[in-house]
Amino acid sequence: MCGQKGDFLSKEFGKYVRGGAPATEKFDMNREPIKQKRYMQPFYWGFSFFRRAIHLGKVNKIRMEGVKPPYILLCNHNAFFDFYVLGTAIAPYRGIFPAAVDDYIGRERILRKLGTVPKRKYTADIGLLRQCRKALKDGQIFGIYAEARYSLCGVTEVIPEAVGQLLKHQKVPVVTLTCRGNHIYDPFWGNHRKRMIMHMSADMTLAYTPEELKNATVDEISEKVKKLLYNDDFRWQSENRIKNAYKKRAEGLHKVLYQCPNCLTEYETDSRGDTVFCRRCGKSWTLNIYGELEADNGKTEFKFPTDWYKWEREQVKKQVLDGSYRFECDADVNDLPNAKGFVHMGRGRLVHDMTGFHLKGVRDYDGEPFAMDIDAAGQYAVHVEYAYRFGNHRDCIDLNTLEDTWYVFPENCLFSVTKISLATEEIFNEIWRQRNEKRQKEISL
Repeated sequence: MCGQKGDFLSKEFGKYVRGGAPATEKFDMNREPIKQKRYMQPFYWGFSFFRRAIHLGKVNKIRMEGVKPPYILLCNHNAFFDFYVLGTAIAPYRGIFPAAVDDYIGRERILRKLGTVPKRKYTADIGLLRQCRKALKDGQIFGIYAEARYSLCGVTEVIPEAVGQLLKHQKVPVVTLTCRGNHIYDPFWGNHRKRMIMHMSADMTLAYTPEELKNATVDEISEKVKKLLYNDDFRWQSENRIKNAYKKRAEGLHKVLYQCPNCLTEYETDSRGDTVFCRRCGKSWTLNIYGELEADNGKTEFKFPTDWYKWEREQVKKQVLDGSYRFECDADVNDLPNAKGFVHMGRGRLVHDMTGFHLKGVRDYDGEPFAMDIDAAGQYAVHVEYAYRFGNHRDCIDLNTLEDTWYVFPENCLFSVTKISLATEEIFNEIWRQRNEKRQKEISL
């Protein structure tokens, strides 16, 4: 996939950085965040306001009178367009924001100047807490995309309970920014084809003052933040009669809607134009201009794609509860050591089961074995990609430890990275449900 042994491939620029073996230098995850350069602010704000204005976008500010940095800003995450909305919402102030390490490929210098800090997805990184405290101490906004990834289907994804604990102890205001419509404009599954959507909106809300935080429990904080950040873009589109006239508006949606609700077959759905269909039973559904599904024949099982997606979660949950969930396949493995690009490690075998992720293989460039094991109890979610922009646009799983980021491409099997994502979350939930039950029984004895 990446050419010669040890070759690096830049996702953004499509070029190799030649070398017989991969560089050992890795991302500097502990470098102090850089305060956003003042000379870059007019460009960032100006371009953000311009992009928002094209779509007649609006930011509604709630309880925000007199709120100034430092504060923590929590955002939902539907598409890259979220960053433009954020830029207009916080102006004229600056902020520090964690960004996924793959965002730095070929542009680390400029991203750091914009005030970002690198983060490996779904890892317990204590360094991020230190950077948060420093940013707040310096009078900055510290922004967090609480879902740590784009929404797969336009509905808010998992927000960890640890967010409530973080907020409770910082003694600064907590603000939420909930964007609506951005997933319809640029869906994660849409193969990077944007739609012309108007009247996108966002709510910027003061969730807690420092005094209110003091009197709230961690659970209360977590629940309120989840409620404020919750969004269902397809339902929002329908209720507000926002038109999406793009003729291929459903193409790619089968990546999320991988199980047919009519015949229950997995991995046989496909999409073309404005239609999702099942290759096994032949049933099809049209996605209309208002984001609503309509069966072309027979019963319409789900009015919105988000309802179909939630149903799939319940199907996966059943497999998790009866212990039958397991996924195993060949895999093509690529490491991202630094911002120069990916290095092709080799091929191996991936197993995902009730104990977590287990990956073993042999490196191309020196014949040495490699392995990664991630315990299910410590992995509340996993990042996946649809038609990732290198490697023939294949679906992949992004596995992270504090030291490594590996992009894993399943091969020689039928699969859905959506199901793997859902299973990761449901396995984590079940493990901790059982542990809490055991703890409660021990306390009651």
